[in-house]
Amino acid sequence: MPTRDDRQLQRRLWRDLKPHLKYIALGLICAAGAQAITLRIFALTRDVVNAAQHYHDVSLLNRVSLIVIGAFLIKFVFAYGQTYYLSLAINRFTMRLRERVYEHLQSLSLSYFTHRRTGALMSVLTNDINAISNGGTLLKDMVAAPIGLVGGLVWLFVISWKLSLIAVVGVPLMALIIRAIGKRMRQIGQQTQLRLEDVTAVLQETIAGVRTIKAFATEPMEIKRFKERNYLSYRAMMDGVRTSAALRPLIELIGAGGIAFVLWYGGHQIVRGELDFGGLSSFLLTLNLVAQSMQTLGSINVTRQQVLAAAERVYREVLDVHPEVQELPDAPPMPPIVGHVRFENVSFAYHRGGRLVLDDISFEMQPGTVVAVVGHSGAGKSTLADLIPRFYDPTSGRVLIDGIDIRTVQIASLRKQIGIVPQETLLFGGTIRDNIAYAVPDATDEQVIEAAKAAHAHEFIQRLEKGYETLVGERGVRLSGGERQRIAIARAILKNPRILILDEATSSLDTASEALVQQALEELMRGRTTLVIAHRLSTVVNADQILVLEHGRIVEQGTHQQLLAKGGVYARLFRKQMGEQMAQELVTQGE
Repeated sequence: MPTRDDRQLQRRLWRDLKPHLKYIALGLICAAGAQAITLRIFALTRDVVNAAQHYHDVSLLNRVSLIVIGAFLIKFVFAYGQTYYLSLAINRFTMRLRERVYEHLQSLSLSYFTHRRTGALMSVLTNDINAISNGGTLLKDMVAAPIGLVGGLVWLFVISWKLSLIAVVGVPLMALIIRAIGKRMRQIGQQTQLRLEDVTAVLQETIAGVRTIKAFATEPMEIKRFKERNYLSYRAMMDGVRTSAALRPLIELIGAGGIAFVLWYGGHQIVRGELDFGGLSSFLLTLNLVAQSMQTLGSINVTRQQVLAAAERVYREVLDVHPEVQELPDAPPMPPIVGHVRFENVSFAYHRGGRLVLDDISFEMQPGTVVAVVGHSGAGKSTLADLIPRFYDPTSGRVLIDGIDIRTVQIASLRKQIGIVPQETLLFGGTIRDNIAYAVPDATDEQVIEAAKAAHAHEFIQRLEKGYETLVGERGVRLSGGERQRIAIARAILKNPRILILDEATSSLDTASEALVQQALEELMRGRTTLVIAHRLSTVVNADQILVLEHGRIVEQGTHQQLLAKGGVYARLFRKQMGEQMAQELVTQGE
């Protein structure tokens, strides 16, 4: 019996299939018609055999044969319509479901992705949705198999009720086998999807990290890891194969025993004159259809369990997840930002009741000023920056921009006025122009070029064979870290944000690249409220204010000179990086 959860999943699948009901109905009508004609053809078989053997009536034989040929032609039309309309419905359903899952993933908060493997989400979008679409044959079989079973049984009893009673003895046994195997296939289906997820995750990780793998010469280790996951996936699939492979032979074995007995008993009926050859021929053909329908019903249950296992992951692990960062239903758009940012007693933990990553943070950023946040790794610097565009909401306290609590405005209108240049720049597949104009797709070529010039990127772009039309991304040209970063800066310049967040934007660059990128950043920061997350303290000496984070708390704040003079945490960090002599020279220059 289906569980309550199974029934809920089935209702949701049917609800999602509802927009395609017209095509499903046409396909099912065709499926029913094809099966009904098959039964009619089997009934006509009796007349053909009897006309030839008993009546020696050539005219009757010709007429019935022509009717059979016509029936086959009509069946062909129905079979084509069944395949076409049901495939159309299922493919549209699959396309819409995949789009819906992708759209929902885009709406989820950043925290959802930080706690899930990329490969697992890719598996949901590909393997699980494909498994659901593979269940499209269920629709046809759910109509055709019952018609074949019920209609076939009725015709069997019309021909000979005695033979029919003998033939249906094995039906209860078949039903028990189908139920037991279906239950087992549900468990195996869930396990198979998990194993496929593991394979996809390893594949994604190793392709993304191929440079690191080659740098550490760990190819053999990664090959071994992939083979282990792949073998477990193979084992799970073979468990399913062994279980499902047993279903059809078992049913065929029971059916073969029934057919053998029918032949024996039917032969005796013919000898006694209780049955003719045409009737026995039609009976055997129809009995085969009934057996096939039973097998199909068994396959329906197996496929149904696999579909439900995949649907459970799609719905429960993605579509049922709500964004942690919620927008108020009547939230107004964020007014044009001036650039005043204030944190009021802000605390934050990634999990409710978990360790505070930020603890009672309060500070202000005046419009057009540069505020740097420094501290050891894990101090909470990037988390603090993530609160400004509402990637996360504070556990307590609030973040205000121009006196407005950012939780009260539309998220998109807030983020459109904030620019972010991360440490690792992502260039999307497309041209350099497309990447610079990513946030402003309707930007003119002149605007794109001006942004590139301001980011000190125009010169190297011009040296490329196709200039701004050069393809980048996975299939494009290879750019250096500095070049990629300058394209990201040009992207931010073109967006023209009022608030700018630089998250260790130069920490992974060499000295030559850093100098060019630093010039571009200075151009970008001009006139904008800027929060700089810095690892290299030499890049923040000119900041209007420096916040020193330690264990999620602000332990010091002030200008570079004030903090050096104080001789606290910042001074120790600075001297550790720059050396005592360099630090002293900078202090002297500042005086």
